[in-house]
Amino acid sequence: MIGSSTVSESKPTAAKRKYAHFVGCVMPAKMPWAEAAIMKALPQLGINLDYLGRSTCCPRAGVWVSVDKRVWLTLASYNLLQAEQAGRDVMVSCNGCYVTLLEANKTLKDDPAALAEVNQYLAAAGKRFDAGVEVRHLLEVLYEDVGIERIKKESKKLPIKVAIHPGCHMRIWPDGHLLRYFTEILEAMGVEIVPYGLEQMCCGLQANLADKHFATYERAKKKLDAVKATDVDAMVLVCAGCYDQFERVIGTLKDEYEFKVPVVHLAELVALSFGMRPEDFGMRYMRTASVDRLIEKLEGGVR
Repeated sequence: MIGSSTVSESKPTAAKRKYAHFVGCVMPAKMPWAEAAIMKALPQLGINLDYLGRSTCCPRAGVWVSVDKRVWLTLASYNLLQAEQAGRDVMVSCNGCYVTLLEANKTLKDDPAALAEVNQYLAAAGKRFDAGVEVRHLLEVLYEDVGIERIKKESKKLPIKVAIHPGCHMRIWPDGHLLRYFTEILEAMGVEIVPYGLEQMCCGLQANLADKHFATYERAKKKLDAVKATDVDAMVLVCAGCYDQFERVIGTLKDEYEFKVPVVHLAELVALSFGMRPEDFGMRYMRTASVDRLIEKLEGGVR
């Protein structure tokens, strides 16, 4: 077996922040194994985590800011205030949702007029947002709160080769810290990252709104072809939107194109590396590309 069913005991302190996990729209519907891996593994790594209840779509900034910025800010603030009322900061495990909530939160903190207008709309539902929460990425919580040194020291090493798909929104920071966290966390768990040349290319998700053929063949399939040409056991990402795009393309092209490299969320590898078994979070279910060979390799080589 890959490991025992219990992740190593955490050592929480009073200073630990409390997080409300915003799962977004795609993860519960198409990535239940990623959701389960996060919600089961992180609390046992010392993270005070609960769901962000009664949430809506984030909503996607790349669409709604250009359509109606007020709608974008109001819906985003509705999500944020749920965490605020629960006395928690927000943790997001999808790059797209992260950018939406992070940017909306910053706008409302920096612009009193925008916050006042949003609260006029929220008042109709008996709600108010005071912009008193912080938004953090899963990568930041893993790297900074769990700690990269703890991951290096305590994780069971995973002897696999992967291609990474950072996604566009992971690159929004000039200092590149999210991408650095992503690669260092994988390497801390013993994972070998194999370059394929198109790491920086967009998956094509938002291009679907303008040209589905371009989004499918010139973006997603082009990336998948490059990954397919390498000797990797999985493609790893941290974005439900990107996963949605790859799953759609793999499914759409199944009669003309075979892609056997499983697309996995980083949280799955974290859960496995800290002692969880694939069945503990339903790893085998609802996959466009089977994870059976990946699991077999892990069961034969985790050290």
